[in-house]
Amino acid sequence: MRIGLAGSLLTLLAVGVAAQAPPTSLERPFDAGGRITMDLSAGEYEITGSPDNRIRLDWDADDRDDVDNRLTIKGAEARLSTDGPSNHFRVRIQVPARSNLHVRLTAGELAIKGIEGDKDVELHAGELDIDVVRAEDYNHVDAKIWAGEIHASAFRVTKEGLFRSFDWSGNGKYRLHAHLKAGEMRLHSASVTK
Repeated sequence: MRIGLAGSLLTLLAVGVAAQAPPTSLERPFDAGGRITMDLSAGEYEITGSPDNRIRLDWDADDRDDVDNRLTIKGAEARLSTDGPSNHFRVRIQVPARSNLHVRLTAGELAIKGIEGDKDVELHAGELDIDVVRAEDYNHVDAKIWAGEIHASAFRVTKEGLFRSFDWSGNGKYRLHAHLKAGEMRLHSASVTK
């Protein structure tokens, strides 16, 4: 009798664990001013600054079982990687508003908003939209696109076609590197009127 009851309880426990939905978020504490390296699979991403000292990912996918997102932190360095389905993969990432970003995305849409710090961003194909916050905060900006359009209203530059690029120098302390192989790049700032 006891063996049968124990077996039934183990079966119910196993069914309960199997029935749990896969996670759709991940969060870790992380102090402002650190460096965050992101290796992102194809998808639609929004990276925003937050007043909180943490990194948080929230995602949505048609097949949640096919998602493998990882976040490791060592002191002032964070490493984040995503691996999701090839379509309908949407990720929202919140980081401290003062963070240095190093982002690589295979393809898709990437929007970066409200983050003060260095930005090193490369994307193979798609749309790249970066709110630089204040153009005067930058010391050096370099942007390049192999095929497509650069609309950099923050730095009063527009370029279209093949193999287009620009370099800009200022008196700030941050650096911006943006590279897109094919697609559309937008670099804008609230401090510059359109």
